[in-house]
Amino acid sequence: MTSITKKWIWEHEDYPHFQYNKEKLSKKIKQAEYLRGLISGILAFASNKDMEELEIAALTNEIINTSQIEGEYLRRESVRDSVAKAINQEYISPEDMSTRHTDNLVALMLDCHRNNKPLTVERLHGWHNALFADSSSYDGIKKINTGQFRDYDDMKVIENAFGRGGATVKYVAPPHNTIDNDIESFLSYCNNDNEDPYIKSALAHLWFVSIHPYDDGNGRISRAIADFILSRDLGEVHKVYSMSTTIFSKRASYYDALDETTNLHKNRHFDFTHWIEWNIDILISALERSHEEINFVIKKAKFWDRYRTVELNKEQRKFLSVFIDRLSQGNKNEFSNADYRDITSVIPMTANRHISKMLKFSCIEEVEGKGGRSTSYRLCFESTPKEDRESGH
Repeated sequence: MTSITKKWIWEHEDYPHFQYNKEKLSKKIKQAEYLRGLISGILAFASNKDMEELEIAALTNEIINTSQIEGEYLRRESVRDSVAKAINQEYISPEDMSTRHTDNLVALMLDCHRNNKPLTVERLHGWHNALFADSSSYDGIKKINTGQFRDYDDMKVIENAFGRGGATVKYVAPPHNTIDNDIESFLSYCNNDNEDPYIKSALAHLWFVSIHPYDDGNGRISRAIADFILSRDLGEVHKVYSMSTTIFSKRASYYDALDETTNLHKNRHFDFTHWIEWNIDILISALERSHEEINFVIKKAKFWDRYRTVELNKEQRKFLSVFIDRLSQGNKNEFSNADYRDITSVIPMTANRHISKMLKFSCIEEVEGKGGRSTSYRLCFESTPKEDRESGH
C-alpha cells in the first residue's frame, strides 16, 4: 500500500511496472481469442468486395467515435469518403464530402493499422500533427502545439460538473521534464515486450494517457496505440471491428475506469487487473458486434447475387438498397406499400405493381397475419422464400 500523500500512479514507487493477476484474466482472453478465430474463419470466405465494405465501415466508425469520446463530432459522409478514397483508389463519390481534416485522420488510422514498423517519437508526433494539422486548432483560447511534447507542468484533466460546484481535477500528469525518459521506456515496451497482446494493448493505452505528453489528443493517440498493438496480432480480423465505437457507448464507465486506475487513493494496491478486464470486455463487445455485421454483409452479398439476373427496375433496386442499409442499422425487417412509396416517390398503384413483381421474384414475402390495408412485407434474406423452406424444396 502506498503513502496517502501520493495520489497519482506515476508517483508510486513501482511505476511503470503495472501489476495484475494474469490468471484472473485468462478466461476473458480465451473468449476474445475464440471470437477472433470465429471471425477469421468467416472472413476466409469473404470476397474482396465484402472485405473492403467491412473495412470502410469499421474504420469510419472508429474515426467518428474516437473523436466523439473527446467531444469532437465529425460528419459521417466526410469521414466515409476519406476512408473509401484511401482504401479503394478507384472509388468515386457522386459528391466528395471529404475534407483535409478527415483525410488526415484516415492517414493516421491507416498508418496505425497497416504499418507494423516500430513506434518512434517521430511517428507519434506525425499522428499528433494529423489530429491537429489545421492551424486554427485551439484548446479554449490556448493554441495547441502540434507534433511536439508539452514543455510545462500544469497539465490537468478536468471534469466540468456544471451546476454541481464547478470543475473537478480528475488527474494531474507528471512533470514535463520526465516525458522524454517516460516515452523512451514506453516505446521500448510497445516495440519489444512479449506480453500477451490483449494485456499489452490495455496497459499501453493506460501508460500513454498517464504520461499525457501532448497539449491535447492524448486519449485519441492512446487508443490508436492500443489498436496498433492489436493489429500486429489479430491479422485480417483487425480490419473489421471498432473498439472506440464500444468505448463511446460506455464512455461514462471508460472515464470511471481511468479515474479508479490512475488515482492511488482509489487504486491503493497498485493493481491494474480491473483496467485490463475492462479493456478486454470492450474488445469482446466490439468483436461480437463485428461478427453480426460480417454475417449481415455476407447475407447482403448473397441476396444481390441471387437476384443479379432478375429484371428489377431502378425504383425496385433503389428501394432494396435503401431498405437493406436500414436493416444494417438495426431497423425491423418489415415494410408497407407506404414505406415503398416514401423511398421511391412512386404513386400507390405503381408501388403495388412493383411490390407484386418482387413477390413473384421471391425477393420479398408477405408477413403473416397482416392483410388488407395493413399488409406488410419482409425481405427474403434466406436463400429461398418462406413457402419453399416450409415444404422442404
